[in-house]
Amino acid sequence: MSLPTTPSNPAPAVPPSRPVTAVLWDIDGTLSTTGGFSSGAFLDAVRDVAGTRPDGRDLDLGGRIDAEIATTLLLSVDADPSLVPDVLDRLRTIVMSRIDEFRTKVAPLPGVHATLARLADAGVHQTVVTGNMESIGRLKLQFAGLVPFIDPDLGGFGDLGENRAAVAALAVDRLVAAGWVHNLDQCWIVGDTPRDLACARAIGVRCALVATGRHSLASMAGLGADIVIPGLDQIDALLPLWQLPHA
Repeated sequence: MSLPTTPSNPAPAVPPSRPVTAVLWDIDGTLSTTGGFSSGAFLDAVRDVAGTRPDGRDLDLGGRIDAEIATTLLLSVDADPSLVPDVLDRLRTIVMSRIDEFRTKVAPLPGVHATLARLADAGVHQTVVTGNMESIGRLKLQFAGLVPFIDPDLGGFGDLGENRAAVAALAVDRLVAAGWVHNLDQCWIVGDTPRDLACARAIGVRCALVATGRHSLASMAGLGADIVIPGLDQIDALLPLWQLPHA
């Protein structure tokens, strides 16, 4: 069902001149949740390296790559940012040591499986642009049951670039090389934070935001995204923009 036009849900932008052929998905808060596992593991990694466990609750970490998150957490406990590589190494170790718990905590968000299947049936190629390190991001996709709808081999992960825009640019380059994107208006980024929008604009692609993370629909409505929707269980609002028929 398409959403009505309201101040918190502005009318969609003019559709692109070509049907969408590729979607770059954010993972955390957009496609899936880890039920607090990921944040807990990150805080424990900082504690193990720096000696103090950050509080983390008042820090704006959404939409950042893991190295930026590690830097922010270290600074919050007055630790040296040069410890970032050690924190990330420790994070990998913690995740693997708790792999059974991790597997049970990862879950897709409402409407995600149906949305990915719908796009796959329409021939849309789907991958990720995420702040997660590749080893951990791939596990999240696997445990949430999002592969093979999503092809992680063509994606951008947080340890493959110095910032989110560089990671996204890498993913677009991979999609172009694979023949899935010939023009930037064929490619969209979908995420749940203002940084996902900034990332999309930095590389010249369009952006949909979903209010399934920590940011509300109202708080993101005026940021300039092409469309903001409550969640992927309301995908019909996006299909006209992507020039795909309704399911």
